[in-house]
Amino acid sequence: MAPKRALSALAGAAFLALLIAGVTGCGGGSTTPTNGDSHVFTSTSVNSHTHTVTIDKIVVTTPPAAGIDETTSSNSGHTHSFAMTQAELTTVNGGTAVTVTTGNSDVGGAHTHQFTISKWF
Repeated sequence: MAPKRALSALAGAAFLALLIAGVTGCGGGSTTPTNGDSHVFTSTSVNSHTHTVTIDKIVVTTPPAAGIDETTSSNSGHTHSFAMTQAELTTVNGGTAVTVTTGNSDVGGAHTHQFTISKWF
């Protein structure tokens, strides 16, 4: 009976791990905390790679009139442009997440990535 319980527990743990991986791996919303002053966001995976972008707290709490224009991290030999408007930054500061699509890259096949930007502080 003990081996049967162990196998059942192992199967349950494997299912839970897959469920967690599936939930956290969707939508490009994964984030890596840095410190309270900035946050690193990770894009959706496209063509087997992701990118990151760092957003400073100050641009969310006091969004510039022109918004922000950034460049993502380099991966697979290329970067992407990343931009948010003042209105999008204000929305994030209000507690609502915003999905941002990067500029196109022709490296590795024409593609874009999405970031889900949410308030982290």
